[in-house]
Amino acid sequence: MRTDRPTPLDVSEAALLLDLLAHDFAGVEALRVQARAVEAVKGCACGCGTIELTPVGSELPRSDAESPVPVVGDVLDAAGEPVGGLLLFVEDGLLSSLEVYSEADVDPLPLPRADQVRWLARAHVSDRAD
Repeated sequence: MRTDRPTPLDVSEAALLLDLLAHDFAGVEALRVQARAVEAVKGCACGCGTIELTPVGSELPRSDAESPVPVVGDVLDAAGEPVGGLLLFVEDGLLSSLEVYSEADVDPLPLPRADQVRWLARAHVSDRAD
């Protein structure tokens, strides 16, 4: 479980971020470089799996990606039905957070495994889902 101490992404977290960044959108190349050396901390007190991201390095390329990025994830339950989602935020051109949100009648969701996510390209996601 994530804490307030910055540590590199674990295998599952890295797989999830890399799956999202495998999609092409404006500014993704710089985010892919940042993802090679990123640390994370627990991002929310509600019990969800949101993580705050901090790319590590002094000469990181800045991204011009919209925030949240235009690829979102539907978090699926065992029956393949959406129970929540994932949004990737960018701040000042740097990876900022990977937010997990749940549908209204679902308890806070942990960060899902990559195989529990269906990725969708969107024109732009304008509101942060809290």
